[in-house]
Amino acid sequence: MIDLGCGSGRLFRALLEGGAARIVGVDGSSALLTRAERRVSGDPVLREARASGRIELMAGDVRSVRRRDRFRLAILAGVLAHLDGPEEAIRALAAARRLLADDGVLIVDLLGPGGLPTEDLPLSVDWSRRIGERRVVRRSRLERRETPEGLRVAYATLTDLAEADGTIARLSASFRLWYPSPSAVLALAEQAELVIEAAFGSHDSGPLDERSERCILVLKAATEPGME
Repeated sequence: MIDLGCGSGRLFRALLEGGAARIVGVDGSSALLTRAERRVSGDPVLREARASGRIELMAGDVRSVRRRDRFRLAILAGVLAHLDGPEEAIRALAAARRLLADDGVLIVDLLGPGGLPTEDLPLSVDWSRRIGERRVVRRSRLERRETPEGLRVAYATLTDLAEADGTIARLSASFRLWYPSPSAVLALAEQAELVIEAAFGSHDSGPLDERSERCILVLKAATEPGME
């Protein structure tokens, strides 16, 4: 199987335990791939799988990744939100389709309607804790914007590290996320020559509806362009 946008490899252990014979993890971030390497090296199960050739890490853009081998399973878990909109999503979905074996399926996992933020959140404290002599405070702010292509979210965090002598170091980060509706994703999948096999609203295979916190779509390649 191929994990597109694998990040730090957080799914690797679960995928192996779920029966994956081999995992190819692809990500465009060298920093996240470094974290994935550390995760694999620090976990005996993952380390053994890597040594036996069952885990491979690959640098690549999910919107254009190409390989000669084909996969019975590809996943895009939490990836669409980090793309810039419909055009990039179609590219990622089409790239995933090209990686599928004839009987392969693509699983797209993203926030469902019930999991989306419903209002803006002003800058506020998420948590505060002491780490040794330091006091660490994390604050965040969230701004929503409804658009024809889906919900756009601007999310920013400020993390203050206060030393015992009173000096403060501030780390800031910001993200722009995009959350298309389930129907919008299905329309994009059709443009990428994919058709729906199943849809779920939870990781326990619950039904997908307006209250669902997850949107999990199981897709396969259309037998002919634009057709089932």
